[in-house]
Amino acid sequence: MAHTTRTSALIALICFLLVPVACAERSASQERGRAIYFGDNGSALDGAEVQIGALTTKLPARTFPCASCHGRTGSGQSERGVNPSQITRDALTRPYSVKESAGRKRPPYTAATFRNAVRNGKDSGGNALAEAMPRFNFTDKQLADIWAFLEVIDDVTDPGVSDDAIRVGVVVDAANPVTQPQQKLLNVLAADINKIGGVNGRALTFVPLTPKGAAGDTVFALIVPQGAAPAGLAADVPVISVLPPPVAAAGAFALVTSEADQVAALKRFAAETWGVVRVKDACAARKGDTVLLAAASCAGSAKVASRVLMTQSVFASTPPASRSQLPPDSYVSIAAPLSRIAPNAQAAFAKTRSRAGNDKSAILAEADAYSAAALLVEALMRTGRDVSRAGVIENIEGIRNFEGAMTPPLSFGPNRHVGSRGAEIVRYDAKTATLAPGGTWIDTDM
Repeated sequence: MAHTTRTSALIALICFLLVPVACAERSASQERGRAIYFGDNGSALDGAEVQIGALTTKLPARTFPCASCHGRTGSGQSERGVNPSQITRDALTRPYSVKESAGRKRPPYTAATFRNAVRNGKDSGGNALAEAMPRFNFTDKQLADIWAFLEVIDDVTDPGVSDDAIRVGVVVDAANPVTQPQQKLLNVLAADINKIGGVNGRALTFVPLTPKGAAGDTVFALIVPQGAAPAGLAADVPVISVLPPPVAAAGAFALVTSEADQVAALKRFAAETWGVVRVKDACAARKGDTVLLAAASCAGSAKVASRVLMTQSVFASTPPASRSQLPPDSYVSIAAPLSRIAPNAQAAFAKTRSRAGNDKSAILAEADAYSAAALLVEALMRTGRDVSRAGVIENIEGIRNFEGAMTPPLSFGPNRHVGSRGAEIVRYDAKTATLAPGGTWIDTDM
């Protein structure tokens, strides 16, 4: 017991003398400052206002978090000709006059001159800061919190990432029977990646989470291999789901087009193929109608129609006995048809499935999980060793024609967070219970 006490005391002393920031938790003031700096929900940024340049209109500070210009570690990130200053405490308080990139000189900052800079746009030497620098109406206490945080900003990392590991959350419904084979497949994928050095030297782990536990405070990013991402996730968390989320978020990306867009593709197919401009509800189908089967429960009513249109999810949820009663002209929208998936992606997926040892009962669900993970790993690799959530989001937005997933080629952009915008409309033969090997691709971007 005495030996344990002496060891603990020695460790504490080493931490105090050598690396106090790394060994200790941030203070309450630093935590508040961190929340303001990154614009967390509930921080002082929510109630503050800013003024830009000569404009007299006050704007919500919520849209101007410090990190958006000065970067995750306070080093500044040049954009559109503006070069934000480095604002770590070390850089601000160097004991000699500093010449900034803009050509002006200034003495070291103090807490008082830092307050003046943030509120009034004057540096520690009284020089005017760039007009792009917002002027905030923070209180003295709030500015003291930010000043305290800038002392430790160099050591900030996003949740779920350490020097040798990175944790990715997998949002799943534990009651869904496909959850277990999906997780088994992801574990094999992570093991294969880790055997060849991991993600830029970090071991990758996929951690199953319930939707309620998917806040993103213990994992670096989230994948949602079953449908759409839940609402209410933090905007800075990279999230990759199969379908678009109900509410758009800055960090949310989807592999394929939404159910609504798939329905639109089916209706457009009906108009272009048969000249049908009004598709009716399958629940009220009459002989000769072209109808949309929006729910499996209406499959019995749809059997009298001439043509039935349905999305892949509705088709999958319709019992085989009900499918057998559908008319010969029945069509299904497939967002990720095999004909549009790159051969190398198919081969890699097959290899991973073989190692996982799953049967074929959940192969489509496994493909969804594999695709979401493959896209995230691609973005992580592009981001590099200095990984950050903001960097991953930026790199996903820069991906064009990615062919590593079990989907059509995926392309993203700052205003495009759905990778594949279209669906293939294929015919279903009720007599043989088979889908045609190919069909008509409808691009929903048009």
